[in-house]
Amino acid sequence: MRIGVVGLGYWGKKVAREYRDLMREGVIDELVLCDTIEDNIEAMKKECPECKFSKNYSEVMDHLDGVHICTPNSTHFDIVKDFINAGVNILVEKPMALKFSEARKLAYKAYNRNIVFAVGHIFRFNNAVRKVREMYESGELGDVYYAKLQWSTLMDSPPGRDVVYDLAPHPFDILNFIIDDWPVKISAVGKAYRRANYEEVAYINGEFENSLIANIEVSWIYPDKIRRVELMTSTKFVRLEAVKQEIRVFDIEKGTWENVDVTQNNTIRDEVSHFITAIKNKQTPINDGFNAAENVRVLEAAVESIRTGKTISLEW
Repeated sequence: MRIGVVGLGYWGKKVAREYRDLMREGVIDELVLCDTIEDNIEAMKKECPECKFSKNYSEVMDHLDGVHICTPNSTHFDIVKDFINAGVNILVEKPMALKFSEARKLAYKAYNRNIVFAVGHIFRFNNAVRKVREMYESGELGDVYYAKLQWSTLMDSPPGRDVVYDLAPHPFDILNFIIDDWPVKISAVGKAYRRANYEEVAYINGEFENSLIANIEVSWIYPDKIRRVELMTSTKFVRLEAVKQEIRVFDIEKGTWENVDVTQNNTIRDEVSHFITAIKNKQTPINDGFNAAENVRVLEAAVESIRTGKTISLEW
């Protein structure tokens, strides 16, 4: 199997290293790394001299069985469309597009071409997130009353990008993965403080049909890196630290805290391995394009709410 990685920035390098290791283990046969920036290519040549390299993905797309796209968000739609037209199986980083109409179009085009189409909602492969999902599905958590999710870090705001599309895909997807539902109403506020436009912090409220309410905070100006999910349920309070893969649970009846055992895993490795398996078996991945398109729909509603000051209703 021949895999390509397009985009060798900070995240693309991490992704490329996992495929490199899989190639050295014989799981894939060949790895082609693409970037328009010479320094990024030279850096990866030192780490993977046996890889093939290109500055133009269009020159190698006909050679590939699968591609992992790690380019800037604004480029996803056009690059994914090119690879669909070439018949190549695709894993693109989140968000898959910046408009719901474009995201849905990509999902249908891939489906009609019988192409495996996955999106980088990587926390679906996080063992702690999976454990909370198991707890919910088993009935251990009872009814979920409300959720609070915080995705924040201190960093320079990327030019031309807003914090909602950059950070909020993960909280929304984690909630959907755990409870298998999307919000029917979205209200949000956001601000840019260090520049003229493109929000750097936002608070997003989501209301669900089953009376669940969720608050999501995303920020590029908070001094700590936090990736936290909190669920208040009819039986437990669950605190999930997603990056650390740690879970603490407060039992309401007992009035005590306990730690939940979690075997930590390499989420990037598991995600790319799942993509390879899906290609081999022509299976629908758990991070498929149709579900990821709905994620973009919610992001779009959040930004619309910020811009208009109105609550946005969604029908599913």
